[in-house]
Amino acid sequence: MREIYSRHFPTPSFLAMSSCALDISDQSIKYGELLATPLGLRLGRFGHEKIPPGVITSGKIENENELIKILSNLAKREKLKFVRTSLPEEQMYLFTIALPKSTAIDLREAISLQLEEHIPLKAIDTIFDFEVVTENQDTLYVQVLAIAMVTIESYLSVFKRAGLVPLSFELEAQAIARAVIPRGDLNPVMIVDFGSARTGASIAHNGKVFFTTTLDIGGVAITNMIAKNFNISYEEAEKMKLSYGLSSTASADDIFPAILNGMSVLRDELNRHYVYWKTHEDDGFKHDKLDRIILCGGDSNLTGLSNYLSASMMLKVENANAWVNVADMKKSVPSMSFEESFGYATVLGLALADYIQKPQTVINVIPEEEKKALKRMYWIRLSSVIFSFLAILLTTASLLFLPSYFFSISKSNLATSRLEAFNKANPEISTNNLDKTIADINSKLTLLSVKDSSYIPSEIILKNLISSLPNGIELSQINYSEEASNNLRTINIIGKASDRAALRTFKSSLDSNPIVALTDLPISNFIGKTNISFTILVTLK
Repeated sequence: MREIYSRHFPTPSFLAMSSCALDISDQSIKYGELLATPLGLRLGRFGHEKIPPGVITSGKIENENELIKILSNLAKREKLKFVRTSLPEEQMYLFTIALPKSTAIDLREAISLQLEEHIPLKAIDTIFDFEVVTENQDTLYVQVLAIAMVTIESYLSVFKRAGLVPLSFELEAQAIARAVIPRGDLNPVMIVDFGSARTGASIAHNGKVFFTTTLDIGGVAITNMIAKNFNISYEEAEKMKLSYGLSSTASADDIFPAILNGMSVLRDELNRHYVYWKTHEDDGFKHDKLDRIILCGGDSNLTGLSNYLSASMMLKVENANAWVNVADMKKSVPSMSFEESFGYATVLGLALADYIQKPQTVINVIPEEEKKALKRMYWIRLSSVIFSFLAILLTTASLLFLPSYFFSISKSNLATSRLEAFNKANPEISTNNLDKTIADINSKLTLLSVKDSSYIPSEIILKNLISSLPNGIELSQINYSEEASNNLRTINIIGKASDRAALRTFKSSLDSNPIVALTDLPISNFIGKTNISFTILVTLK
């Protein structure tokens, strides 16, 4: 699922720090890159540059300035920045050590203490990286890759001065194994990288290289044997080698024995290392019989080579498919020929490290300080991507809000212009007076809103009094008065009562009225017996 997602939604190259793979040997620099597409990985730029004799010897840089010049020109022409590189196996040491699990807290320190027991270098002068390959109840089996610090510093200096940033320094054999062993194939295999100047032999199990060696025999040596045997030029011998190879049916009578002598040396060395693999099981698992031999390298397409090794070592031998983990041939065909891909197995394996999926790892002998610098560079790039995204988001939001802003401004301007036109058409209306009037009304409304809710309007009071008149009472006058200073409200009632009983009833009804606080009826009003004139002063609550 993760691979499918990465295929359709690849990480931006700026953030992924996409690299170009460099395979550096004594004679040449091969380079190439892989690009993620919806159809899978696709081969991008690739090619090679020749290195003059004496610039690199057995993996050691002898002429830094010349190598810097070659790399600088390559970087400028191909616009390279980040690179993944394989270092020569002659300068590297690969071994497996067993450590008690109690040391798992600080494996690096534990390995450092045992380093000098396995390699001819002092620990202080060594750069190493490691990976736990297997374990049991008490022991960890750790694969260690080590190289002299002076060699690493030499390559780092050359790359930096050439304007390149290395992401990884790997063992060449591990890069080849990543390219030619199908993903998920856990069988032990021998990989033979038959190159022009040397042959690298390695044994991989579970996709990891556990043993590697370099043999001083290659395509150039075979060509020289033919040239010497037939007393011809190197160019003629090369044509003869490519035409006939190890085929026993070759028309040239003596070419088979001439090549056979050199190839016998290769076969004997490969067989010796195979025997060593079978008899030394000190890396935590049983060394099973080899499943097959995989041939790769620029000279591995020599006619009859695979048949010769298969017959003499009694093992299945096949030419490497360097595209097995890169491209589905049914969906896309690489722009590199199948024969040419034999020489680019290292390049393709290095390039695959950009797309490696866990639990696979890369044993990388770049110094820890450089790894930390790469992490800082990544976080800086990630921060710049985030800030750029936020800037774009804010800019987009601003652009989306601009129409609304300009629309509101235009509405405000329109309202202002209409008000000015209204004021000109009605000069008798003063805006200042209008504002004052509105303020006065607002203040009065405020007073009304805070008025005591117990206040009863006079209309309601009078209606209440009239509706409660008993029989025999006639009113001739009602006077209502209100003194705001002391909040006093009174009603003066004047009328006639038919008799004393009617008058007393009227007073009693007033006393019991809930809105009346006090009733003042002078005693003099009771002098007459009938047809009594009266005056009552009522104080309201």
